[in-house]
Amino acid sequence: MHFRQARQAAATVLQQNESLLDRSVLIEDVFGKIRVVAWFAADVPPNAADDLRGDLRQASGPFWSGDLWVANGASAADLEVYETAWKGGDEITLKLRRSSRRRTRGFWLDAPDKPAWTLPDEGGIAPVVAFYSFKGGVGRTTALSSFAILRARKGERIAVLDLDLDAPGVGLLLDPGEISQPSQWGVVDYLLEAPLLEHLDLKDYYHVCAREALTSAGEILVFPSGRVDSDYLTTLSRLELEPPRSGTRHPLLRLLEQIRGELQPDWILIDCRAGLSEASGFALSGLAHLSVLLGTTSDQSWDGLRLLIERFGAERVRKSTPQSECLIVQAMVPDDPTVGRSAREHFAERAVEEFERAYYAEDPADPDEDAYWYVRDMDTDDAPHVPVPLSYKPRLAFLRSIDDALPVFQDFEYIALETRISSRFGKEGE
Repeated sequence: MHFRQARQAAATVLQQNESLLDRSVLIEDVFGKIRVVAWFAADVPPNAADDLRGDLRQASGPFWSGDLWVANGASAADLEVYETAWKGGDEITLKLRRSSRRRTRGFWLDAPDKPAWTLPDEGGIAPVVAFYSFKGGVGRTTALSSFAILRARKGERIAVLDLDLDAPGVGLLLDPGEISQPSQWGVVDYLLEAPLLEHLDLKDYYHVCAREALTSAGEILVFPSGRVDSDYLTTLSRLELEPPRSGTRHPLLRLLEQIRGELQPDWILIDCRAGLSEASGFALSGLAHLSVLLGTTSDQSWDGLRLLIERFGAERVRKSTPQSECLIVQAMVPDDPTVGRSAREHFAERAVEEFERAYYAEDPADPDEDAYWYVRDMDTDDAPHVPVPLSYKPRLAFLRSIDDALPVFQDFEYIALETRISSRFGKEGE
């Protein structure tokens, strides 16, 4: 027996006994054990709890914790705990809910949150844009850098945060150049120090990508992950990246707010760690105003993207909350015209399938309703599922300096990506 099989078997037992129960919660604890809270109906047989406990023990095998908590007659303190488990559980049936306890990945498992701040209708200051790929090595950091450079060349100020804490990269790609100096500290230092210090000077944590040929009238301010020296891993090991306790502010949110307030950038770009890291979960919890999702045609890539599509779409729609804004990018498109065309067609078809299933809301009865992305919006050119293709560029595989990438970033595909992102905030004409 495996844990998932045990959980399903326990759920089946509870459903088979629903005539005896007003309601119940199936709890998966942090140790991989199953326990249950049960509210028994009136006039059940005296041995009903013992019989149910025995059935659950047999069904769950080694994963049964031995705990069947009976709400009937429990103390006020225990009832409060039981009600919290019920209210926070996911519905399986009208009488049965499932509640999962966790050790890590809190930002991935909690309900999606709202953006870091509300933007005015005209676009406002500093939209937060997160760049993410489930698999690494698909050009995520390069895509972010291309957007930063193209907007800086239009005279804007761009703040870039490296949240790929386990494998830093954007701080090196957008390095200070010869004019400026690299920062001595970075994001990991800020996160460690923010809970202990009332004021932190942002100048200690970023450097300027001082390359006039790239930025022209604009400016790129780069917050690297930190100096990857002998102390880096030790610093990283001390970080607490789980959701904060009620009433406290996460240091990453404090950093974003401080950047916005003191540096007043036109954009804040976040380079997220690939996979399901805690830091990426924070950025993708609904905090970003737009998430740029990079993927390829592989099933492995789509398995990861599907988690995000459901998170941004279906999960929020079920809670009567508008979807989180996202944009999908097809990365590593083969350069061969025939193969590339086939790959683009396949990716576009898969995007339609995945987004229609797990992102778009059903068309409303009121034709003027405009709170969500609806199925009817799928015909628009800027719909979230319409991919921006980025072809594989061998030149970028051997990139030694961001200067070498500038001719590539003038390619129409990177310009198309910059236009799609900017248009979401009414900035495409700037």
